[in-house]
Amino acid sequence: MIIRRAEFNECPELAKIKGEVWNTTYRGIYADEALDNYDIAKNTRIFEQIRNNSGIELVLAEVDGKIVGLMTCGNLYKPVEGFCQEVGLLYILKDYQRMGIGRRFLTVAAEIVRRNGHDRFLVSVNSRNQNAIRFYERMGGLEIPGNETQKRFCFDVSKE
Repeated sequence: MIIRRAEFNECPELAKIKGEVWNTTYRGIYADEALDNYDIAKNTRIFEQIRNNSGIELVLAEVDGKIVGLMTCGNLYKPVEGFCQEVGLLYILKDYQRMGIGRRFLTVAAEIVRRNGHDRFLVSVNSRNQNAIRFYERMGGLEIPGNETQKRFCFDVSKE
């Protein structure tokens, strides 16, 4: 398994991975119409913007040369009081989950956050995504107030 910074030309592949993860994770949570109309071209442009944003790192996971997951880490997409850094996206293809990739992503996130001069980061997750919630709890995330649709977890990286 290799975790590395994504290249600009990999954004279309990352958009496809996000679409596949959304389809396997959020079916029954989000409207079928929204999932069925997932726009790869639009999401490619979003990933290109992220890749060009110096305040956010876009990293990917490769297994045997195949991109199987992605994560963004850095500045917040939307302000949350008391936080400057977040893991905004963390997607792993279903067949590659429970192989340690998510744990490795969070280790890389901690390194990024510390390098950025901060000691904690935020992760937000859909409140109906029980697998992700259990994962963040197992990884040591401290649940903090969210809202009806999102749970939030704080990861303290000051002691590592």
